Amino acid sequence: MLLTVFICCNLCAQQVERNDCGENVRKNARASVDLGLRQQRIAQLGIAATLPYTMKIQVVVFYKDAPTVTDADINRNITNMVNFYRPHNICFVLSDIEYVKDASMANFNAANETQLISYTRPYYLTIFIHTELVDASGDLNGIAYAIPNTYLSVVDDAILSTTNTSTLAHEMGHCFGLYHTFEGQFGAENPARTGSCANCDTKGDYLCDTEADRNTSETSISTSCLYTGTLKSSCDQMPFVMEPRNIMTYGRRVCRDHFTNGQGERARNYILTELMLYNCIAPDVVTITSAVNSSGGVLSLTAKNLINIASPSYLIGGSAQMLMRAVMIRIGPGAAFRPTAPGAKVALRPNTLCQ
Repeated sequence: MLLTVFICCNLCAQQVERNDCGENVRKNARASVDLGLRQQRIAQLGIAATLPYTMKIQVVVFYKDAPTVTDADINRNITNMVNFYRPHNICFVLSDIEYVKDASMANFNAANETQLISYTRPYYLTIFIHTELVDASGDLNGIAYAIPNTYLSVVDDAILSTTNTSTLAHEMGHCFGLYHTFEGQFGAENPARTGSCANCDTKGDYLCDTEADRNTSETSISTSCLYTGTLKSSCDQMPFVMEPRNIMTYGRRVCRDHFTNGQGERARNYILTELMLYNCIAPDVVTITSAVNSSGGVLSLTAKNLINIASPSYLIGGSAQMLMRAVMIRIGPGAAFRPTAPGAKVALRPNTLCQ
């Protein structure tokens, strides 16, 4: 009996081994972007083109009986993501966290991706959190569905973990046009960076400052995060020297802690040139001068630096949910907030992520 209890407890203590990213991600990101369009978009942004590019995000948590993650868990992960992207002049402003009780969406099969669309919001990146996340290959840690994209899913275990700090940043990297360092769909990348065997700008992840990778298993990465494998290139027999610490690789998740400069530049270029991502850049300043009278629905204002309510008549009441977030929010004398219905709210919060 004691042996049975021991085995049972031991099995319960083991975490589910989850695959990263899923099998059927649509890989649409090209080797390079249109540099002319990039310059055009910078000109269109004007002052908002000042770095960092601040991306508007929302979070939707699906649960069955009770939420399995908290605001604190989510904010910890978003802070981790911000810290990984900060050196590359990309930041984020969180509009809101929505909790949705829906058993089918909580236990989610990535093959049903279209069911997520109604929960997305125009001009925002959406992070979905599920109690279970699977596809045809089995349990998933996370998936971005397409490269690039404006929404992604992660499982609650990845949000609850205090050692796996990189999954959210990894999936967001796919949204920003980043491939795995071991990407093979476009041809195998060789380790050579010069000479006839060099192909890093046309194969693999299209980046020459990420080491050539062959999707190394955890057994080839030491606990001190060093690659110990012996794989060699068939082109010139050069050894692979993959980076276990790159966020866009696999291996040991606890090792992943950085993007390269090339990855940062590629992400910024995709943010500028992919219209769906470009539209998610938060403006530096949002100023409201027209009359507003809203008594229902979910309303959101998100800015990089300042939200300025300067309307002579600005009323939010009834069952409306108003969400504002920026570094600074200025409310003029013509504004009134009078939510009265159950569930109605007005939330004015500072963005502390981008300084």
